[in-house]
Amino acid sequence: MTESQLLMTTETSLAVIETIQELDGATPAELAAALELSESTVYKHLYTLAKHGYIASNGDEYRLGARFYHIGMYVRNRSKVYELAGKYVIELAEQSNEESDFGIEENGRIVTLFDSVGSSAKPSSRLNNYEYMHTTAIGKAILARLPESRVDTIADRWGFPELTEETITSRSELDVELERIRERGYAINDQESIPGKRVAGVVAEGPNGAVIGGFTISGPSYRIEDTDLHQEFPDILQRVVADFESELVSQGLL
Repeated sequence: MTESQLLMTTETSLAVIETIQELDGATPAELAAALELSESTVYKHLYTLAKHGYIASNGDEYRLGARFYHIGMYVRNRSKVYELAGKYVIELAEQSNEESDFGIEENGRIVTLFDSVGSSAKPSSRLNNYEYMHTTAIGKAILARLPESRVDTIADRWGFPELTEETITSRSELDVELERIRERGYAINDQESIPGKRVAGVVAEGPNGAVIGGFTISGPSYRIEDTDLHQEFPDILQRVVADFESELVSQGLL
């Protein structure tokens, strides 16, 4: 098998995995139709993925396997910095009585590593831990700190998918929003990724100014007022994230 054939095989396997996730489980026929492949080709990829524990079958339907959970836990816990962030997510949830998250930027997307809910919040209804930066408070807070050339690269790669009526859909809108974030020191996601969800977020950084990731506090629009979104949440975030940054230094993690 040539190098180009190996690359094509790998890309097809990844497409199978992503499609199973998008469809929340799928039969070989459904995968073949979605990917425009023959069922025999799909079966070959399913066999290999199942053999190594990446997918599992229930009758004719295939779902992602538990091995992805173990890989995800490894990624989340591979860094003592991220492990410490998890403790402060719980602190934020307790102080706000709402939901709190910690996420990082990876390949121009936001990956949520930790979340916690306070006494007033319901368990997270998040369906996706891999999100577009322009739709999230963490993403926009990080974008506001990146060089313009890096923002260009991310925008060119992922574009501006519209998830709700409030989503930013152009570079000009994003630039205005990023300048607003730099001026006030925090970002918001006001129903831009999920209808009915209001979020405030700030970045965490090391002593040299390098961005580590971002923390958020969020809640439902029927309960979260503008004063919560623009005053209480940012105040809690900035205070607790400063403690997180201080502990990183005191523990010698940076």
